[in-house]
Amino acid sequence: MNLIEDRIRAAARAAAETVTPDSVPPLELPTARSRRFGRRPRGARSPHATWAPWVARLTPVAAALAVIAIVLTVVTVSHPPHQGGPDLVTGIAARPDVPLGPPVSTYVRSGQVPPYFVTLTPSGAAVHLTVGGAAVATIRPSLPGGKVVAVTAAGDDRTFVLAEQGQERKAVTFYQFRLGSSGRPGGLTRLPMSVADEKRMTGLALSADGTRLAIAVARGGGVQQVRLYPVHGGPARTWSATGGTIGDRFTSRSLSWSASQRTLAFNWSVGQTASVRLLDTGSGGGSLLAASHPAVTLASAGMGQTLSRCLQDMIITPNGSAIICPSGTITEIAKDGTITYSTGFSEFSVTTGRLTRITGHWPQKQEDPFVYHLLWSGASGQVLIGSVHSAGRDWVGVISGNRFTPLNTPRALGTYEFGTW
Repeated sequence: MNLIEDRIRAAARAAAETVTPDSVPPLELPTARSRRFGRRPRGARSPHATWAPWVARLTPVAAALAVIAIVLTVVTVSHPPHQGGPDLVTGIAARPDVPLGPPVSTYVRSGQVPPYFVTLTPSGAAVHLTVGGAAVATIRPSLPGGKVVAVTAAGDDRTFVLAEQGQERKAVTFYQFRLGSSGRPGGLTRLPMSVADEKRMTGLALSADGTRLAIAVARGGGVQQVRLYPVHGGPARTWSATGGTIGDRFTSRSLSWSASQRTLAFNWSVGQTASVRLLDTGSGGGSLLAASHPAVTLASAGMGQTLSRCLQDMIITPNGSAIICPSGTITEIAKDGTITYSTGFSEFSVTTGRLTRITGHWPQKQEDPFVYHLLWSGASGQVLIGSVHSAGRDWVGVISGNRFTPLNTPRALGTYEFGTW
C-alpha cells in the first residue's frame, strides 16, 4: 500500500466518522473509590510479541522429528513479525487471505452471534453493535484519571461486569450493568468485591447467569488463587494452589464458565506444560488442585500424536464439551520429510483430552494467516470470534468451518484483547 492509498483510506474513514462523539451518550460510573484498568498495561504481553521461549523449545524438537522422519503436528505460539492493531475494517479495506464467510448480519439474525459487544477505550469502555461496529454508548470511569481495565460478560449478552482502577493504579473495583433492548446500558451497580493490587489479577469471568464472579489472583510467594464471589454480596469461596500459574496480568480469558455453572475452567501452567483444569464450583473452597481435574494437557507427544502450545486463551465451550485454543502455527512433518504449515483454532474433548477438530484451519505461508486470540465461542464451538493476522494486518471476525467474516473494529487491538461478547 502506498502513501496515496493510505491517505484515501484515511479520508474515507474520516468521512464515515462524521458523527460527533457528543452524539454518543456517555454513561457515568457512580462516584466511588473505584479504580480502572488500562487497555494493555505496560509490561504486559502484546499479541504481536514474539514468544522466544516457546520457539527456543520447539525448534530443536522439530529438527529432531524431521531427522527421525515421523509424522507429528506441532502447534507453536510464536507470533508473526507484525506491529500495530487492526485498522477500521471498511468496504475499501484489503481482505484477509482466507475464505470469506457470509455477512455478519447473517450470524446475528440467526442468533449464532450476539448482537452487542463491549470494548475498552483509552480510559473507559464502549458498547458496540456487532453488525457494523457502531458505538451505541460510552462508559466513563468514575474517578479523575481512572481507567477501566477489563470487562467480562454473562451468557445472555446483556449483563456485563467492568473492572476499574483508580489513578494510583493499584486496587481494582467492579461494576455490573445490563443492556436494554436498544443496546444502551442502564445504571451501573458497584459490586462488593475488590482486588487490592491490579498487578496480581490474572483472570476474570462472569458466570452464565450473571450471579457469580470468578477472579484469579496471584498472591505472591508462588500462591495462585481462584476466588468466587456472589455478585450481590455474600461469603466468597477461595481455592489456592502452588507449583503453577494461572494466566497472566489482565488475561481475562484464563477463566471460563460452562453454561451449567457447575464447572469453571482455568488455564494452569507448570514449567513448559500448559493445561486446562476444570474446577467443581460446588466444593467449599480449599485446595485448588484437589477440587479440580485436568481436562487437556499440552505437553510433549509421541509418534503420530499432536504437540500443542497455546496462549492463556484456552476456554471451555458453553456446553462444556470441549476446550478451544488459538493455534498460531501448525507444523506437519510427513514421513518423507515434507513440511507443511497451517493455522487454526484447535478443539479438544474434555472427556478424552484429544484433538477433535480445528476450526478456521487454513494453510500458512510465511506465518500468514496467523491465528492468535480466541475472543468468544458459541455453545458447541462451531462458531467463534477470534483474531487473525493476514494480508499484512490484524483482523477480528467470525469463524465458522474454514470461513472468516471480518468485523468492523476499532483500530486498537487492545480493545478486543480485553473486550467481550
